[in-house]
Amino acid sequence: MNKFASIAIIFTLLFITGGLVANANAAKRGTLSGGIAHSIPDWFKESFLDLSEDASEAAQNNKHVLLFMTLNGCPYCSKMLNEVFAQDKEYIQKHFDSIAINIKGDRMVTPPGGEEMTEKNYAGKLRVLFTPTIVFLDADAKPVYRINGFWNSKMFRAAIEYVSSKSYKTMSLPTYVKARAKQDKSRKPVYTFRSHPQLKALSDFSKITKPLIVLFEDKRCQGCNKLHDRNLNRPEIKKELKSFVFTRLDADSQKAIIDINGKKTTAKDWADSLKVSSRPGLVLFDEGKEQQRITGELYGFHFKYALSYVSGKHYKTYDGWLKYLNAQQEKILQSGGNIDIGDLPVAAGR
Repeated sequence: MNKFASIAIIFTLLFITGGLVANANAAKRGTLSGGIAHSIPDWFKESFLDLSEDASEAAQNNKHVLLFMTLNGCPYCSKMLNEVFAQDKEYIQKHFDSIAINIKGDRMVTPPGGEEMTEKNYAGKLRVLFTPTIVFLDADAKPVYRINGFWNSKMFRAAIEYVSSKSYKTMSLPTYVKARAKQDKSRKPVYTFRSHPQLKALSDFSKITKPLIVLFEDKRCQGCNKLHDRNLNRPEIKKELKSFVFTRLDADSQKAIIDINGKKTTAKDWADSLKVSSRPGLVLFDEGKEQQRITGELYGFHFKYALSYVSGKHYKTYDGWLKYLNAQQEKILQSGGNIDIGDLPVAAGR
């Protein structure tokens, strides 16, 4: 065999071997699991998505419009529809015209004002960061209340009663829930404030230089125990919390504090001024500004990256948390990592 033939064979082998390595690397792409397919209930309204017309029709029947902003494969949407909406179906049908909008969809929506846009662009206009997002519209098709993410059945029932009674005209949801609890003497506090090794007692927030998480809770909080059990006590979340100053405020407290802007106020008034209308509500600050908030239940994977979006200052390079989340998800999958977006712990180091 001459040397040219030998060289040709060597290059052929290198080419084949390289191809095998490339194919092996390509085959190492991780898998994404935990998504759940869901169907929109047949009792939702079939709409041409002219929202002014929908709102007017609803008002004629003393109803509000309920926009269910959803996404294919969203596990929270499936849980919301199959557990929460199914439980309150009769009440929802009586007081709301429910309409589904796919936040990645291409159907045309006509908001008030007449400017047509796709479902996707409408979701962007509303700054939808979580699915489901539920937006309630009044007779003029103006948003009067909004739920960002999954809420359990008790929290959701309070919200829909708050909207259907038009209490949003005079008070916030926490004030409404508190007033209702006072009227019903049989209602007792359902939550006792829990400890956490990383929670720090603070009263002056104006001098914080690290990223800051303020957790607002109260004694009527239906989801606070789940937040601690599902997320805050997980090792991978505790690791992420090390990048923050992490504190908790009783959203009913009249104790004097100094907010992040140096204003003297109280925990209650600060929560009200921030319009944190759910409990628990986590507000994430950095560089003196709110950068993110979490007001619905999140599974471990999403919760972790909701935190790292702020701790890593990724809000400076990504136009919104969802784009950052999608980029991180793709990075993990390309490197061969597996992702379960359901209610399982996040793998260590990811």
